[in-house]
Amino acid sequence: MNCIEEVKKAFFLSWIGDKDYAERIKRECQGELKEPELKERIREVSELSRSEWEIPSLLRENGINTGDLLRGSILELLERIARTSERREIEEIDGVRYSVTDLELMKIVRGYCERCYGYQVHFFQSGFAIRYEKLIYMETRGDPKEDMRNIIKSLEI
Repeated sequence: MNCIEEVKKAFFLSWIGDKDYAERIKRECQGELKEPELKERIREVSELSRSEWEIPSLLRENGINTGDLLRGSILELLERIARTSERREIEEIDGVRYSVTDLELMKIVRGYCERCYGYQVHFFQSGFAIRYEKLIYMETRGDPKEDMRNIIKSLEI
């Protein structure tokens, strides 16, 4: 499994409310990304330095390399994504996953499209939609499911 790509996808899917995916990727990638006691080792090295500019050199001298720092940072990001994303009901139409937030008068739709790229804006009778790369944002006063179907067709997805 390519954990870097999966973390990127988990980040996008957390935006639409797919907390389960983020938690699953966290469990699966933890073994590959985990650096035992890395935070403690960094803290000890930081305490040894008299000023911030000495820290990179001290890290290298104590056997902490760039790869260790990157793996630790990516794991920390993944843990935060899993911890802070909210769970929403996810629907799917033609490979586009989305969630709906009902604000009574207006409905906010957040979508994720794996095969999409580029930027498009679409205005329609009951609202508008914006697609930027893999993300779709829509505000509508109509039926979000029907509007999403129309958006998928009109945005050439």
